[in-house]
Amino acid sequence: MAAEANSYDAWFRAKVQAALENARSGTSQVQVMQAAQALINAKRQSQSKS
Repeated sequence: MAAEANSYDAWFRAKVQAALENARSGTSQVQVMQAAQALINAKRQSQSKS
């Protein structure tokens, strides 16, 4: 059982490290939230004109 836990821990740490090193996703959380807010604002404006 301890060997399985150690194996899982090593696998999980490798996955986390790979995700941290992945430069593919260049979008920050701030950029995503700004884009989402812009969509919300546009929808509100279009609804208020109706």
